[in-house]
Amino acid sequence: MPTGRQRYASPHGGSGFSGAAVRVGGTGQKNHRYPLVALGAVILIFVVLGSTIAMKTPAYESADEPSHVQNIETLVRGHWYGMDSRCEMNNRYCSGSEPHQAPLYYLVFAGWQRLVGVPARPAYHGPGRIPGPQQPTFLHHSSADLRFLLWLRLPNVLLGALTVLVTFFAVRLVSSDPWTPVVGASIVASLPRFVFLSAFVTNDNLVDFLGAVLVLLALRYARRPTAWRMAWVGFAFGLLVATKLSALPVGLVILVLPLIVEGWKRRAGLLAIGAVSAFTACGWYLIQNTVRYGDPLARAASVRYLIQVGGLGTILTPYVVGNSWTLIFVHVPQRILTTFWYQSGWDQFHWSWPVGLVFSSVLLLALAGLTGRHLNRRVLAILWTITAAGLLSVWIVAFQTSTYEARYVFVGLAAIAALAALGLERWKLPFRFVLPAMGLIGTLVAIQQNVLAVHWN
Repeated sequence: MPTGRQRYASPHGGSGFSGAAVRVGGTGQKNHRYPLVALGAVILIFVVLGSTIAMKTPAYESADEPSHVQNIETLVRGHWYGMDSRCEMNNRYCSGSEPHQAPLYYLVFAGWQRLVGVPARPAYHGPGRIPGPQQPTFLHHSSADLRFLLWLRLPNVLLGALTVLVTFFAVRLVSSDPWTPVVGASIVASLPRFVFLSAFVTNDNLVDFLGAVLVLLALRYARRPTAWRMAWVGFAFGLLVATKLSALPVGLVILVLPLIVEGWKRRAGLLAIGAVSAFTACGWYLIQNTVRYGDPLARAASVRYLIQVGGLGTILTPYVVGNSWTLIFVHVPQRILTTFWYQSGWDQFHWSWPVGLVFSSVLLLALAGLTGRHLNRRVLAILWTITAAGLLSVWIVAFQTSTYEARYVFVGLAAIAALAALGLERWKLPFRFVLPAMGLIGTLVAIQQNVLAVHWN
């Protein structure tokens, strides 16, 4: 087995787990440092942009941020948040509109807030307005609220930077080209939607980080399948479930990974190890739901609560899908096209579908570069499974609420970036960064138009 900084390379010049081992860089220590320097620059740019958004956007001017903060503050005060519609309807400090969410993200940030000694503070629930173009949601903003919120927002920027870094290491496992991991990391770091998401308080940020970790662990397992590596994959999936239930479809990877080995007995054993490890990480949450709400996923209780607080995108009525086929083949693809690349604020800032179509076309061209390549089938199976699971989560959520968005796909963002980066290996080096360059320009334009140029009341 290759060791140290060695990488598996295809005898045909592509990436994979077969063939001769080659060293990253290949032409000396000096050239070897260039990709690492570029990675450092990518992460630095991401942190600067994310921090700018976090510091310049007034408190709670991001979708559902007050409710995410409220869950954290409830835990900081020593209470467990839960679903009580009377509490929200009476405008009392309690659970907000996100108490159905899994608790891991909120526990982590409540622990952070206690560690730094910041006192609990009620989330803002003052007068608001219906958002329109270039308009704020809340009529009043407090500088004290923003100073408090930065203690929670800036660590989310760090989570985004770690997601970029983990993506780099994941891609480096499957490519002998020293620049391909940098391209993969750059795709994640320059995606405008991801940059904006990382600047605010939302459990999506921990989901995206853990999704990247899952990709890394799954690719390590593919390199050398062992029981311990399968256990780590299962544990990462369990942490995802304990963070957000929309990540459940990613569990498909636990079904796919055992198929890499020979023999049904060994496959069954690895599947059992993955399942037990996942339950070890999230079983406490599923058991708690069963005790409190009657079922492990708390589905019925969540629907009842969200109807009362308008969390299903309806007004005090259940969400009903009129035409399933139209939803599947028209509405969901349209929503993915318009919200995958950029959306911010209380969803009042977004790009039109032609802009999304241009970005999506470039991504498809990058993925088309995978055709005809001698790439390892294990790698492709894992990356496509996680990508498909991320996309599937959007369709599943679309049958539960009208507020579904493409950000659910970001649990597989590292897998998408890895596939695109591998496809771009066919291109000459400067052109491999065309998608990150487009994303960086789009992010700068979005910051100027939807953060700096907005008159926040």
